[in-house]
Amino acid sequence: MGEQARKIGEKLEGFGEKLFRGFGWNELGRDIEIKCERKSSHDKKTHGLDLLMNFDNPYLGRKQGIIIECKNRKMQSITLSEINHWVSELINSIECASSAIELDKIELGDCNLCTGLLLIHANDQFDKKKFYGYLKSINIKSRRSAINIFIAGNDMIDKWNSLLNKLQNDYNDGFKFIYPSIEGSNMKEGNFITINQLYSKYIFAQDYVQVDCTNDGKLYKMPKKRKILISFDEISINSFKYIWSMFKYYQLQDAAELVFIFYPQRKDDGSFIKNNFISTLSNIQHPIDEDIRQKIKIDYIDNRNLSPVDIGRI
Repeated sequence: MGEQARKIGEKLEGFGEKLFRGFGWNELGRDIEIKCERKSSHDKKTHGLDLLMNFDNPYLGRKQGIIIECKNRKMQSITLSEINHWVSELINSIECASSAIELDKIELGDCNLCTGLLLIHANDQFDKKKFYGYLKSINIKSRRSAINIFIAGNDMIDKWNSLLNKLQNDYNDGFKFIYPSIEGSNMKEGNFITINQLYSKYIFAQDYVQVDCTNDGKLYKMPKKRKILISFDEISINSFKYIWSMFKYYQLQDAAELVFIFYPQRKDDGSFIKNNFISTLSNIQHPIDEDIRQKIKIDYIDNRNLSPVDIGRI
């Protein structure tokens, strides 16, 4: 790898740390070298960890650790063979990390360390079709212990960055993610997003905004609760119906404001949402009433591949 590519790779590590820290994750270490404890099977003396992070996972009931590896290449150098190699290397690193003495000072405690995230960035022209074709063909030898590997290319990295920018610029410190369906109990809330949520088509959240009220001529502030659904699904009539069915299933419609945040992926998605979202919910089997209609607000996450004109902001 050339010097320029190495520098870009380091920037990708820094970007990844900033991105996931923005989602509430904690950085435990960066550029760590650990000894290989399985030299015969791994055929290595050491493993390098680009980033080691964790977050409180409400579904596990403890902290979840994640080893993040960052690869920056030209698209022609991102091949099925290379991806297979990178995934295998990441799995090997995870297998040795849980018992690595180099991580003793980090105090992992009961942190669940069986997850890896591979960021693959094409620094020229990203070929999405080819990239996902490779992912469908990955072939890795089975291991004795379960290890979860997540992979993200340019499109996912861009999407996450746009989501974080949206939340930081347009939503306040009271913003919290919602974690539905935890052991059938009430939904929990938190300041961090789980890795599974990052890969989900739908993310639930809530926040409070202060609104001006008057009483006997006196002005005062009142908090207004907003329930939020963030959708990364393809924009369609069926997705609108499904979104609303989930909103009702989790009983989120009792908030003062119902915010639906969409991520347009085609040029006409913005106008399609404006013209069809409310009308679709008004014509389903159990249509929304006027009270609900007035509560609904539509917002957009910027897609860097589309202009503000494309998504209807201008």
